[in-house]
Amino acid sequence: MPFFGSKKELSVAIIGTGFSGICAGIQLKRQLGIKAQIFEISPEVGGTWHVNVYPGAECDIPSHLYSFSFEQNPSWSKHYSSQREIYKYLQGVAKKHNLYEQIKFETEVVRAEWKEQQHKWFLQWCSTQDHTQTGSGYFDVVISGVGGLRIPKIPKEFKEFAGPVVHTTWWDSSIDYTNKRIAVVGSGASAVQVVPELQKIAAHVYNYQRTPAWCNDRDQYSYSRLLKFIFKWVPFVMRLYRIYMYFSHEYFFIYFKYHKQLGGLVKKAFTKSMSDRLTAAGRPDLIPILVPDYPVGCKRITKHEHYLEALAKPNVTVIPSAVRGVNGRTIVDKNGNETEVDILVLATGFHVDNAFGNLNIYGKNNVRIRDHWKKNYSKTYKSVAVNGFPNFFMLLGPSSGLGHNSIVSIIEIQTNYVIKCIKRLTRKDIAAIEPKDEAQEAFVAKVQKGFDGTVWKGGCDSWYQNQNGEIYTLWHSTITAFWWELRSPNFRDFIEYRTKW
Repeated sequence: MPFFGSKKELSVAIIGTGFSGICAGIQLKRQLGIKAQIFEISPEVGGTWHVNVYPGAECDIPSHLYSFSFEQNPSWSKHYSSQREIYKYLQGVAKKHNLYEQIKFETEVVRAEWKEQQHKWFLQWCSTQDHTQTGSGYFDVVISGVGGLRIPKIPKEFKEFAGPVVHTTWWDSSIDYTNKRIAVVGSGASAVQVVPELQKIAAHVYNYQRTPAWCNDRDQYSYSRLLKFIFKWVPFVMRLYRIYMYFSHEYFFIYFKYHKQLGGLVKKAFTKSMSDRLTAAGRPDLIPILVPDYPVGCKRITKHEHYLEALAKPNVTVIPSAVRGVNGRTIVDKNGNETEVDILVLATGFHVDNAFGNLNIYGKNNVRIRDHWKKNYSKTYKSVAVNGFPNFFMLLGPSSGLGHNSIVSIIEIQTNYVIKCIKRLTRKDIAAIEPKDEAQEAFVAKVQKGFDGTVWKGGCDSWYQNQNGEIYTLWHSTITAFWWELRSPNFRDFIEYRTKW
């Protein structure tokens, strides 16, 4: 049923069932009475938290912050939750709100095309189990919940390795890693989590690092039964705790913004922390290898209380070099050194610039969005809409990523903005809206100017940047500023297409 005061009922398609897709599905039903058709490529909900099952997979944002504000969980077991616990949380939320009945599982949307005459999106999909089983349909609105950390980056030089090759995102639990010589390529968040687990069982781990990562102790601890009891039966306390966590993380943005003034102090503190940990582990010789020289936060800061200690173990060797190639089971680094291993583990990240994967999205004049962005930077309006793509909304698209706080808050803010846009369609009998080009340009200019002087322009390469070195994944400020920016749509910034009937 449409919500009170609406004049027509819209059909909405949501692609993905991670935090974004689940949030959109719930709020559409709650606020507008719309039961969206939801498409999920996997056999279960959860997105990245369903797929990433490598040993040690955990979140680096506190549990009570990395969850929906409207579905707070008093039963989190630890300060930082494991993949399994977050996955179970998302399953529970989806079941509570009866989303499963709206989801087509193991279904990949391969094409979304804007039909100008009908003012609708035409979607085509197929079964992931049998590509001959296909389907199609028209929708008034499409919401992309496709996350950026989805398509694994597998450098071509590793494809010739003669043994098992495992990307952390496609973890193969059928392989016996015990007493094996294992090469782990990478030093980002996945490597930081998987290395300590492999170190416990492997004969030897070789960690190839092109660039070391700043690694902070995340202060992990378990919640007591008493505290969980209080959170459950006195929810106001849990809400206060969440607010405290939120503002403590917002506060850290001051450094990201004013790193030229504060960078020296922060870098000194991080350097001392890492140096003290390596010295206590008996490996001060690793300090010049593992302590970075770029500004703290220029790349994503990693958090783990056992990673540096694992690298200091006798059965781990840190190789501060990129990999030049492989020859059979032998890894050759950039310096020409050769190491023979049994298993190759890739913690090499994702194709953030091609997160849509096999999904081809065609807007007005048959322009494909990935081609459009390849030529013109990944421009969006308010991070959720794109000029030339009417009634197409994105969650966690360009200009919405964070380096200091919970991305779930961003998702909720974006979802509420999209809901307000859809309300406009129904109340005013508008067929479609899209942001004006000049409004989009103004938003992009504002975001880019906001990066001036920040740590993200500190001179290092990161997945925050495109191939031209432009920062396109991140929001330039706090979540509070993001909420203010998206608090209410200015429909004068939109082109509106009236219905033809």
